Amino acid sequence: MAIQQRAERTRLAILTAAARVFDSLGYERASLARISAEAQVTTGALVFHFATKADLAAAVRERARAVTGVTVETACLSGGTAVEKLVSATRALVRLLETDCVARAGERLARELQPAGSPVTLECPWRREVARLVRRAGDEGALHPGVDGTVVAALIGYVVQGVELAMRAPASPDGEPWPDEIGSFHGSAAERLERIWELILPGLVPPGPAGLPRRGVPSVRARETAPAPAS
Repeated sequence: MAIQQRAERTRLAILTAAARVFDSLGYERASLARISAEAQVTTGALVFHFATKADLAAAVRERARAVTGVTVETACLSGGTAVEKLVSATRALVRLLETDCVARAGERLARELQPAGSPVTLECPWRREVARLVRRAGDEGALHPGVDGTVVAALIGYVVQGVELAMRAPASPDGEPWPDEIGSFHGSAAERLERIWELILPGLVPPGPAGLPRRGVPSVRARETAPAPAS
């Protein structure tokens, strides 16, 4: 039993170290020697658990799918409309990507190892859940008439992926790629996501019980707390 426990701890340490290396360097630049050094184990111990780099990448991706799936599923337990759950799920996912190297490594490996022409949605739990919630929002009548749910799901996928990619990009000296632009797009990934939702949400869903969330997005919150016009 003690040997099995040590082996499991070693395997977990290798997986976590591999996630850090894949997250920072990508698949091609990562090496088993670099990962074993990061995990503070011998290359022989690493190969005992994972025979090849491809095996190790597959294990990291599997663990990333599990953690992102649980995160999104938990975020959706809070109740509310499909649109509210959609916003909550993306918030939880971005917080996870900010703090968990395994989740980030999974996203990077999915991009780098995905066969050309193969849809990433099939094996990505958070993208599947986004698509499901968008379909449910359509069934609830929460989307503007004529809005294509497939496009909405793709847009949200692009937003989350873009926020994740922005975490990797070095900031410009003033934190803004367009120095002359009024108002800079800075702050944490979660804060950036809020500003994106504030911009796009009114174009996707109308105000109403199943539409715009009653809380969380600043523009919506401000609209609801503003005094009603005098009659």
